[in-house]
Amino acid sequence: MTVYVTGDIHGGLDMQKLRDWELGDSLTSDDYLIVAGDFGFPWDFSAEECADIAWLESRPYTVLFVDGNHERFDHWAERPMEPWHGGLTQRLSDTSSIRRLMRGEVFELDGKTVFTMGGATSVDREYRVPYSSWWPQELPDERDSDAARARLDEVGWKVDCVITHTCSTRMLSPTLYPDPGWERPDVDRLTGFLDELEDRLDYKRWYYGHFHRDANPDERHTVLYDRIVRLGDKLLPWGAY
Repeated sequence: MTVYVTGDIHGGLDMQKLRDWELGDSLTSDDYLIVAGDFGFPWDFSAEECADIAWLESRPYTVLFVDGNHERFDHWAERPMEPWHGGLTQRLSDTSSIRRLMRGEVFELDGKTVFTMGGATSVDREYRVPYSSWWPQELPDERDSDAARARLDEVGWKVDCVITHTCSTRMLSPTLYPDPGWERPDVDRLTGFLDELEDRLDYKRWYYGHFHRDANPDERHTVLYDRIVRLGDKLLPWGAY
């Protein structure tokens, strides 16, 4: 088993990186690619979208994701929970290989423990239609945070990797520096909860998406968009692999 991590794909909008991923064709169904939020499938159930989903399901590797803020949460509210590799998941459909890694879970993958926490605030929510292109469930509530704390109690607040969609409040400036390029990075209950994790959780590397950039803001954090890295590794300069 080998596990990789990448950033948002926004449904079919940012899938080209997967089509160009040369290593992908050499993997098997026991290898995994985790999308760090804004997976975006399903969205409008169009023929084009169905073709994109079928392509993802046909990959030799298996696609996993944490939810972002641009997800169709009414679809996921109807999907059953399934235990998988130590944590709870949902499959895209009853026959799909694609799995959502639920909020506040700890998974065992490639010999590593991985804590997952999806969600983020949509900075463009004022331009979206509630329950059609935007859902309040994009942000975890206090019950989600309490459940995550309880799960982390079980593992002694120690994991190898963290995968989220957004980052903690304290990591916003390092992530966006020196060119903010972001309308207004929201500080909210989720970024505050992630600050708590920064203080309490013993981890080696933290991956997240959301900010549409690829960088290592510090020694233990990696933000991803177009790049794909192996779980546990930091982002290396182009050509260094």
